[in-house]
Amino acid sequence: MKKKLAYVSSFVDRHDKRRYRFRRTGYPVHYFKEPYGTKAFEREYAACLSTEPAPIGAGRTRPGSVSDVIIRYYADNNFLDLRESTKAVYRGVLERLRNNFGDDPIRQFDSERLARLMTKMRDRPHAAARLRKLFAQLFVIARRAKLVPHGFDPVRDTKPPKAVSDGYHRWTEDELEAFEAKHPLGTKPRLAFAMLLYGAQRSGDVRFMTQETIAEGRIRLDQSKTSTAVDVPVVPPLREALAAGPLGARTLLESKRGEPYTPKGFYAMFKRACVSAGLPHCSPHGLRKSAARRCKDAGCSNEQGMAITGHKTEKEYLRYAGTGARADLADEAMEMVLANRTLRVAKALSQTSAESA
Repeated sequence: MKKKLAYVSSFVDRHDKRRYRFRRTGYPVHYFKEPYGTKAFEREYAACLSTEPAPIGAGRTRPGSVSDVIIRYYADNNFLDLRESTKAVYRGVLERLRNNFGDDPIRQFDSERLARLMTKMRDRPHAAARLRKLFAQLFVIARRAKLVPHGFDPVRDTKPPKAVSDGYHRWTEDELEAFEAKHPLGTKPRLAFAMLLYGAQRSGDVRFMTQETIAEGRIRLDQSKTSTAVDVPVVPPLREALAAGPLGARTLLESKRGEPYTPKGFYAMFKRACVSAGLPHCSPHGLRKSAARRCKDAGCSNEQGMAITGHKTEKEYLRYAGTGARADLADEAMEMVLANRTLRVAKALSQTSAESA
């Protein structure tokens, strides 16, 4: 198919992959799944042409509804100024909200209704906190558009369920050794492991690292989530993993199709490697926490550790590094206490002997 197809346009997505879509006024938008130019693509295109047009009025948004406010939020600077990765996460939450409550008037979400939503999400405290945060943004939009009364802010009278876990599991030294034993140098899981652990960066940044990122023996990048600039040395274990490969042509880590990994694809690849190593409870993000923990265990200052991980606050860095019990420090402290006690007892006996002489 060399000729231009009617209603078909192409674009390059954020993974640098060319994609095709069908857009025709009055018809549903369709993103092609099959490779362009194949017979399967032709069949998919024919199905788009034969699709019935959407009924007039379909998809029309009710003024003052949840959908109405979400659409206004998408066009607001508070959303537009977010990073693309954050937008994707927020869209996922908001579109689920639209699917469930899109036609409901936003003013019906009072504090009592929001509180019930938070209670239903007790098993997902982090998701509940994110939803509550987004509701706060939606009510800002609704008040500005006069869709709710001035001062209507039910979010302030609610709270999300308390998170009882510390998030992703922080790998122990034994678990790190077990993974390395299962996946030797020269394998893709071991390369990803080394980049995550010794680079101490998020998987979203590791997936798009290139030869330029690690030039001159340094990892230099602006973190995709926070825009924090990091400049970390490429240490010997990481250098060995990079030398053993396998390295991709465009990015250091590439899928079987020679493309940068998608978030789900990377997680699935690494999770399978964890399971095969007998570590089903471990995850790629847990390695970033282990990197922070190693900095803390080595006696690095918080500022030094944050220079490696790129965390902006000490509170967040310590959440990653951990505040668990340190037996070695406890032993040193107790030795100091006992030595001080011995010194005081000896001093007291010396004074008593002097007084009695």
